Amino acid sequence: MAACAKPVYLDAARPLGERVADLLGRMTPAEKVSQLLHTAPAIERLGVPAYNWWNECLHGVGRAGRATVFPQAIGMAASFDPELMLQVGTAISDEARPSTTRPCARGAMPGTSASLSGVRTSTCSATRAGGGARRPMGKTPT
Repeated sequence: MAACAKPVYLDAARPLGERVADLLGRMTPAEKVSQLLHTAPAIERLGVPAYNWWNECLHGVGRAGRATVFPQAIGMAASFDPELMLQVGTAISDEARPSTTRPCARGAMPGTSASLSGVRTSTCSATRAGGGARRPMGKTPT
């Protein structure tokens, strides 16, 4: 009887692209969609653990305890300073790295991590007469 071969997605010696393609090819459409949620459930049949990746680092580490908050992306882009953006990105990654190994020590919710930074829409809070509103930076209030 032949031994079962290790799936390509579990073989760390294989190229990442092959591993990703193999894993995605084994997932059902419903399983793929479930992984888009910040509380991604486990896919036990494939050995994929549950994961909570609720975080964003567009202008600083969010939801992982104390961290530096930088201006919104459009405001930083207005500096037209690539070296400054590199320094900001380095600072954000330096602050995010420890939160992936010790999130509870940094005041984050158990199970959260900054190891995957999701794409989020940048907004800033603006208070107007009649209540508050969330508007993209640079949008003129009406």
